Amino acid sequence: MGRLVVRAVVFEPETVARAEVAAPPRGLEAWLGPAPTGGGVSVALEALRPRRLGLLVQRLPGEAVEQLWWPLLRVEEDTGRLLCRYHEGPRGEPWRHRYCSRAAATRDGYCLAHRRSAKALYERCAQGVDEACREADRLLRGEEYTIYALDYGGARVKVGLTQSWRLLWRIAEQPHVSAAAVASASSLVEARGVEKRLGRLRGATEGSAARLEDRARAAARMLEGYSPEAAARRLASLIAGLGLRGRYRGYTVLPHGGPPGWAAAAGRPGGLPPGAWRLLDYWGGLLLFENEAGARVVVAKRSLLHRVLVAEAE
Repeated sequence: MGRLVVRAVVFEPETVARAEVAAPPRGLEAWLGPAPTGGGVSVALEALRPRRLGLLVQRLPGEAVEQLWWPLLRVEEDTGRLLCRYHEGPRGEPWRHRYCSRAAATRDGYCLAHRRSAKALYERCAQGVDEACREADRLLRGEEYTIYALDYGGARVKVGLTQSWRLLWRIAEQPHVSAAAVASASSLVEARGVEKRLGRLRGATEGSAARLEDRARAAARMLEGYSPEAAARRLASLIAGLGLRGRYRGYTVLPHGGPPGWAAAAGRPGGLPPGAWRLLDYWGGLLLFENEAGARVVVAKRSLLHRVLVAEAE
């Protein structure tokens, strides 16, 4: 067997439902983005699911990745080694990226050569390090950013930011009922400022103290018997609670196989154990694999990516 590294989860989305629902204004009289079109909040929600689901696999010692749809991983051993997260390549075309093969040396998963790269600084900014926002802004010219509100099934809406081209990917990697873009900016510093202002509002949070598995269970239960109208109505109400007004585009990224009952039933997800495992589904940062005997395992994406495996992939 060779050595390989799973670098990313990829999918081709397809639309399965749409709904638009309005909620009356309430809360603070805060205004963001374009001029509002009415007296309250409306959410035009698009429900998506992966038409095809895959992994980007780097076969060592190479730097390029291979895009494998519905892959089978034959894992002999997880070596425990983590490689640097840095990559280069065209924006929005992950199958053309080339990855650094040095060992990760920092807490956030970068080697010493790339610990001050634009990618590393951007990720630190998104995690709330304001100094990193200023440094990354000087390096990331021409980038557009989206501030989003995400309903994760709790009493408050989670506020976050992402590069605009990554919005669907960012939603998909978090347990969620739905999410909507609520503002945009061409400066990372400005985007971070909007995120902070929204996160301080009553009814909002910049993060969630709940563990991944707890958030996944809460959101997955709300997706049982999924109704795009109900999801849009709840999201519109949460956004109205922030004092925002206007029409917003929202999304739910459902699993390929329908509502994620497997995520609700899972215990604490970990890494991929030895064996031959076929990728079946993905939602909320969780991957569902099945072996030839029909046994299934739920794996946290963060416990699989960038790790050196003694394995084969097809």
